[in-house]
Amino acid sequence: MTDVSPAVHVLGAAWCVDTARTLRCLRRLRVPHHAIDVDDHLDGLQEVLRLTGGLRRTPVVRVGDTVLVEPSNRALVRALEQAGLLAPSTVHAFEHGQNVGDLERLLRVTGAGLTILATRDVPAPMRVPLRVAAVGLALTAVIGWCPVYDAQGVTSVGGPGDHPDEAERDAWLVAVRPPAASLES
Repeated sequence: MTDVSPAVHVLGAAWCVDTARTLRCLRRLRVPHHAIDVDDHLDGLQEVLRLTGGLRRTPVVRVGDTVLVEPSNRALVRALEQAGLLAPSTVHAFEHGQNVGDLERLLRVTGAGLTILATRDVPAPMRVPLRVAAVGLALTAVIGWCPVYDAQGVTSVGGPGDHPDEAERDAWLVAVRPPAASLES
């Protein structure tokens, strides 16, 4: 009989913002995992204390034989890759599948709606391109992906308004890869 239990175990707390961020990252990557709330399970709390040298720090994530204490999303993804639980294509899709954060998505939909309403009395030669741009803006909000952001290698996911209690970045627009080399000297 084969073991179908997940290779990723999360010891965390419902009130912990880092636990919420970690669980959200695992869900977005579609990585099977088992989460234990240390406030509800004394054995889980004792395991956390043992692994952290007596400190109550959450989350503690086990990825195979690797133990991560309060990992960043980047460290978690790296550990999942090293354990063979994520293919590089999955990581690429994760980094490029959504690059517009929740607050910005709301602002884009609102801006598109306002643009369409504001162009009711505008002459057709101006109204059509404005409405096409508004529809494009709304589509980027709905799917959560912006081609301009992707071309620039930036994302607003994890920034202010994108589950602010779970955000791990301070900057609003963060580069996900280094900028391309400039042709100018």
